[in-house]
Amino acid sequence: MGLFQRPLSPRSIRACLWAAGLCALLGATIAWVGPAQPYQAPWAWISFIGMCVIDDFVLGSKEGAIVSELPKFALLAAVIVFRRHPELTVLVAVTAAPIGSLLKGQRWSTQVTAAAHWVLAAVVGAAAFRLVGFEDTPHFVAATGVLMVIYYALGPVLGAWLDARFTGAAFAATFAAHRRLAIPLEVGGVLLALAWRTAWLEPAALKVADGALVTVAGIFLGFVWGGRSSRVFAPGTPIPLRPLVAAGAVLLVSQATPSPWSWLLPLGLAVVAGIWATWRQVYPVACGALGAYCNEIVRAANDGRMPVEGHGVLAAIGNRADSYALAGSHTNFAWLDDRFHLPPPFPGIASAGDILIAIGMAWFVASLMLRPSSTAADDDQAEVSAQAFDVAA
Repeated sequence: MGLFQRPLSPRSIRACLWAAGLCALLGATIAWVGPAQPYQAPWAWISFIGMCVIDDFVLGSKEGAIVSELPKFALLAAVIVFRRHPELTVLVAVTAAPIGSLLKGQRWSTQVTAAAHWVLAAVVGAAAFRLVGFEDTPHFVAATGVLMVIYYALGPVLGAWLDARFTGAAFAATFAAHRRLAIPLEVGGVLLALAWRTAWLEPAALKVADGALVTVAGIFLGFVWGGRSSRVFAPGTPIPLRPLVAAGAVLLVSQATPSPWSWLLPLGLAVVAGIWATWRQVYPVACGALGAYCNEIVRAANDGRMPVEGHGVLAAIGNRADSYALAGSHTNFAWLDDRFHLPPPFPGIASAGDILIAIGMAWFVASLMLRPSSTAADDDQAEVSAQAFDVAA
């Protein structure tokens, strides 16, 4: 009797979580992957892999963590977006978890634990969502509510319990940290899913996805070159956060304003950001500002619309056609229009400005990871903590 009353060791808890994740993966493979029909837009689940990695990189467990955390909103959004294809949600979880953990430099045991944790949440959440149903509005709302409750239980609650058992801290203290902003971020995940499936919000959602993939590319480059994820959020970040938030607000306003403000506001921001970045020698930001300037100047020269090469591409844009125009002999600055076809599986085309913005974003993230640390002890602290845990376990 005393054997069953003895608290599980961290190693046993980790083994149980691995087993639960494996069982969930096997069950999902039999129930969903086998009979699944091919999904026609692979860029969609690839985008969610990128968003989950960024979600975990910014809001999840840190570099030296020995326990995993669920993505705060991106995986929940994936459950809703892929509600008719739950196998894609499982694919997102089983792919993004180890990638995100690896890029943060976490140990292999943490990577496996994260994969098991994410897969378990994806399978249970998707199964509950489909069990409640989503064919009409009342069922969809009810299913979303059930999903949020399950995600909260497997996210902040389970994560705090694991944190308390693995570190020896009190559950109340760990739960206070894990539940911070959990509900608003879950609401944000629901809104992201709705934006992904709403026609007039889809362009903004696609830009978020594109930005996430470019950011992952920057993280990967920084990781390959020996960078550390902990340095991204270390003191001394060369970007003033308040002006950055203000600039984002201005860009959102510009999306809802008519021409010429729709291009004039972003153009002004690009000029200001470029001058500031050049003055402060933050060259990745200067590169991105130059790309934004190129995009807005060609829009300004063509009645506020971006010229597009090819009738087929313009027709595929659909409800966003008001922001674009077919390029031709009358097009001003034609060499800056949307003319570079993206490689499969990504849809659409890009401009020279888009390429400069992508390079600038990836370059900036990689440069943050490669910044020199303040002390050598800061870099080694996570590794020492993880080794100490393994010895204790």
